[in-house]
Amino acid sequence: MFESRRMHPVAGILSFLKQLKEMILPLVFLFFVGPGDDFEKYYLLGACAFILLMLIYGVLHWYRYTYRIESGELRIEYGVIIRKKRYIPIERIQTIDVSAGIIQRIFGLVKLQVETAGGGMQAEAVLTAIKEEEANQLREILSRSKKQEEEETETQKTRFTYQITPKELLVLASTSGGIGIVISGVLAFLSQFAEYLPFEKLYNTIEKYVSLSILIYIIALIALFLLIAWLVGILIMTLRYANFTVVKREDELFITRGLIEKKQTTIPLTRIQAIRIGENLIRQPLGYATVYIESAGGSINKGEDFSTVLFPLVKKNAINHLLQHFVSDYQMQEIENYAPPNAKWRYMFRGMLPFLAFVPAIVMLSYVFSSWGYLGLLLLPIGVMLGYSRYKVAGWKIEGDQLTLQFRFFSKVTVLHHKKRIQSLDKKQSHFQRKKNLGTVKTFIKSAIAGKGFEVKDLQISDCWIIWEWYRQRNKKMAEDMPFND
Repeated sequence: MFESRRMHPVAGILSFLKQLKEMILPLVFLFFVGPGDDFEKYYLLGACAFILLMLIYGVLHWYRYTYRIESGELRIEYGVIIRKKRYIPIERIQTIDVSAGIIQRIFGLVKLQVETAGGGMQAEAVLTAIKEEEANQLREILSRSKKQEEEETETQKTRFTYQITPKELLVLASTSGGIGIVISGVLAFLSQFAEYLPFEKLYNTIEKYVSLSILIYIIALIALFLLIAWLVGILIMTLRYANFTVVKREDELFITRGLIEKKQTTIPLTRIQAIRIGENLIRQPLGYATVYIESAGGSINKGEDFSTVLFPLVKKNAINHLLQHFVSDYQMQEIENYAPPNAKWRYMFRGMLPFLAFVPAIVMLSYVFSSWGYLGLLLLPIGVMLGYSRYKVAGWKIEGDQLTLQFRFFSKVTVLHHKKRIQSLDKKQSHFQRKKNLGTVKTFIKSAIAGKGFEVKDLQISDCWIIWEWYRQRNKKMAEDMPFND
């Protein structure tokens, strides 16, 4: 590892395929909008030449990309035209992710990503195609000191394992937001090629053979589309979280998931900034929740709002048992301090506020579809109910060095903070809150980009002061422990 190495030659092919994937839509779009038949001949020649150049560039990118470990740093040199160097101190490394896509698995290779706190939107270093043995060796060197490596055999004797069951995987896939992924993907496709799709012909065909009103057509098509999207979403989430396993070895968590593309993430316990528990509108009545790790390292590829899934689906009453084994510094506490009654109307008004913007559109629809258009007014009481549900869950609790905040946007969220991991805490009070003796508390932790905040609005102002004083004791203790020079 102390001599410069290159990745497997497959990395050149992967680099080429990545560029081709990014350019495929512009190439297809240019083909459809090209002027006349003569254009097609030159277009095909130009496209072939462009693809060949991308292939050459991918090979050169692989050849010029080298890496090594030297002087306590991971050193990477790359660049086809401009030579670039990136030196990453080992102590700055937060998480190490290992994954294997279809192409990597064919050749027995894996992809390794190194992430640091505040590293930006992408991973700090990516080795797209290396042997699995080499990835394991790199991970061991980067994640443990020499002393820890010598104690590795003893470390592996103490380990805890969690694995998702087939029943939990089915419930997870059925109640996830996978349908949203499918719908957004379809809408993105339609936005690119809408003018080339035969919508009018499809509508005329349906109108010819089905003797129902246009409103029934629309409802039936929407229902069919949502059903297909839901089934496709189930398939996507099943493939993503199949074989989900968490293994704890002393001070590290190893998280593995995926059926077609196998991914593995390594998270040191010392890098965990908070634990977040999410309960969406479907899972909450069923007593299920998802547990996330908020860590200092990460990249945009993590998804899930830059968080790492610790337990994708677990019974709420089993969360504390699992946390005790895997992240014993955190325990889920029952909320005892809720938003006061005089905050209820503020929550309900905020819930209704976004839907008020649709009132002019609803009035216009009422002229087109007669009384059907007024059904849109149902959005207003839905907003009120959503605001009321946010009011009912908003609260906090302090237990020792742990602060628990609870709130809702759509999903119910419970965040477990350890006092020493909170970077800053804000206590705010607007003019209207002051009249009702209310305030807002917001915590900030280290995250993948610049930081992440969690906010509970309209708490009793006396509760805000209690939380403030609890956190201030942490700063006071740090100041007492800090040496001063005369």
